[in-house]
Formats: sequence, C-alpha cells, structure tokens
Amino acid sequence: MSGKFELPIERALPMDFYQLMIGRTIPMVLIMDSTMGVYITAEVPEAGFLVEAEVKGSIPTAEVHEYYAKAMPIQTTLSMVRGMMQQAPDAESRQSLSDRAMKKKREADEWANEFLESHEGSLAQLGPLEHLDPSTNAVTFQKVLKSTAARMGNGAFHKALTEAISGQIARKQDQRVVKKGNGANKARAAKNSLYSVGDVAPEIVMNDPNGVERKLSDLRGKVVLLDFWASWCGPCRRENPNVVNTYNEYQSQGFEVFSVSLDKQAERWSQAIEQDGLVWPNHVSDLNGWQNAASRAYGVTSIPHAVLIDQEGVIAATHLRGRALQQKVNELLQ
Repeated sequence: MSGKFELPIERALPMDFYQLMIGRTIPMVLIMDSTMGVYITAEVPEAGFLVEAEVKGSIPTAEVHEYYAKAMPIQTTLSMVRGMMQQAPDAESRQSLSDRAMKKKREADEWANEFLESHEGSLAQLGPLEHLDPSTNAVTFQKVLKSTAARMGNGAFHKALTEAISGQIARKQDQRVVKKGNGANKARAAKNSLYSVGDVAPEIVMNDPNGVERKLSDLRGKVVLLDFWASWCGPCRRENPNVVNTYNEYQSQGFEVFSVSLDKQAERWSQAIEQDGLVWPNHVSDLNGWQNAASRAYGVTSIPHAVLIDQEGVIAATHLRGRALQQKVNELLQ
C-alpha cells in the first residue's frame, strides 16, 4: 500500500485515543482532538498493528508509538505462548511454556513501568495501563488517570478505562474472597471462566445492534469463536484484525464468530464494529458493561476472552489468539 492520503475531520472531537483503520485490517492509534493537524509517514505492514511511523503534530501520538513499538512484539509473543500452552501435549511442556510466558510478562511489565516513569505527565501514559494489572498497580493507575483527567477526561477512552479499571479492581477483590473457598472455585477464578474444555457451551440469547435476537445455539454444526470484547478495550481492538483474517479465511468452511460486547453505549459499540471491519452478523450485547449477562454466565473477569466451540457445541479451547487461534480452527475443520 503506497500513496498520499488526507482524512478531514468534519465534526468537533475531544482529546482522546482514536483508532485509524488502514484498509480495514491495519489499526493505528492517534492521540488528538479535531483542532490538530496530524501528519503521518509510515510503511504500512501487510498485517498487524501500525506502530512504526513518523508522526508530526501530535507529541502524545509519537510518544505512545514509542511504547507500542517495543510492547507489541512482546505482547504478540506472550499471546502466542499462551495459545501454545492450550495445545501442549504433556505437563512438562506446559510448565516450560508457562515459565516462558511468565518471563515475557515480566518483560512487558518492566517496559510498561519504564515508559511510565520516563513520560510522566504525558497523555501517552494511558497506553501502558492496558498491559498492567490494576490490582497490583492501583496507585499507578490512579496517578495516571488523575494527571490526564483535565486534558482527556471528556474523552471516551479515559472514561471507559476509568470504568473498566474500577470494575477490574472490584473483581480482583472478589476473586481474593473466592480463593479462600474450595479448590474448584480457586481454579475457576484463575482461568477467567466457569467452564473448561470439554464442557458444553452454555446458551446465549441476546440482541444485536439492530434489536434482532441472536442465539449461540443457532450456530450449532459450525466451529464458533465466542469472543468477549468491548470498543474501549485496546487489546481487544488490536486482536480484531486477526479475528477478521481468521473469519475471512475459514468462514466458507464452516467457521463463525459470535461476538459479545461489554460496552454500555450502543453508538460506540456500533462504531467499533464498523471501524474494525467486523463483518460477521452475530454481534450481541445487553449494554450492561461488566454486568453483561453472558459474561457473568461464563465467569469472564477480563477481556479479550476467547472461547472456541466445536460443531457439537462443546468447548474445544480457550484464550487462543493470533496464530494459535487459526491453527486450532483449521484443526477443528479438518
């Protein structure tokens, strides 16, 4: 992809995190408002997230891309390793992959904290928050959100991130109570789900953006990715291009996506569907945020959360992303 492009902004927009979609599958984060002229020079990758770019007119955008340029490869590897753990043939292999994942997670946390320390006061500090655990970094979260509130408090990203973090902290506290209970509850809390591989996937009946009722069971006979996400969830939005590519490659062979949004505002939900090119018809939400009935039924405590369901309606895998997701879908369709 090459050439020169101009995208005029025809309405007032507050200072916020925005996602520019290039060719529907290549996302790029911008931190700006409608009064700013932002100039971007970049070589667009064939796939993935555009993070390496020369940016003029928005210092926070240039700064957050400095963070993403190093963070995204780490996060991609971390997701891949976690996916491989799902398919590990024995306990020894799983332990080896678990050790590798923990090492990558430490690397990710170290870079996030290093960036936060060196960019104090910058709006770009909001970027690393999505890669840190709010239950163990509560002071950092509160400090960054407070320092950026005056400049970005009216933006959807800041509002949603504040809400999401508050909810996650509350859920982490709930999990600490659960972990005092029996072993089964401990395991469920740890895996971000009430259901395991081999369980029948519970029914979901919920409306799409047009008010049409959609049922998960209507997709019986197909391999289904049950995807819990939200428009405000950065990791979800970055994973969406991979989900789109997987859908485009395997839809004709019997693969479908059933997306459950934890949004509260219908407009932002619909906008994200359009912006990210999520062309499958099965998008549902009750617009109750973290109180979403489906996410509560499945015991989801963090997103993105993926549940892969086979043709018989049985859970075949969870937590798959990237290449690991494509490999498992291909395996189930054979």
